Amino acid sequence: MIKQLSVRELADKIEAATAPITEWQFLDVREPWEFQMAAIKHPHCPVNHIPMSIVPLRQNELDQGKPVVVICRSGNRSMMIARFLEQNGFGEIYNLNGGMTAWSREIDPSVPLY
Repeated sequence: MIKQLSVRELADKIEAATAPITEWQFLDVREPWEFQMAAIKHPHCPVNHIPMSIVPLRQNELDQGKPVVVICRSGNRSMMIARFLEQNGFGEIYNLNGGMTAWSREIDPSVPLY
């Protein structure tokens, strides 16, 4: 089952961490130019960037046994990839509700909107 994770819930998890969060995986599925322009940049939140179009080719880079938080600009592409991962054996999957747009508006206004 795909769960929705709010940007506030993610920010709280990151801020509570005292070291990089390794029990979860963070997957940004936007295009390279989008990822370079606006991304979650925090030492406790290591984000794996795999563009949506090549996730099927690189899904083996993800651990099926760990929760995956899928990130995109608004939450639509990430939901499509979340469904794909669910269909391919991944268990605990979260869609970042509102994506990077919500992150910029609610958590970190230094992250550009585009």
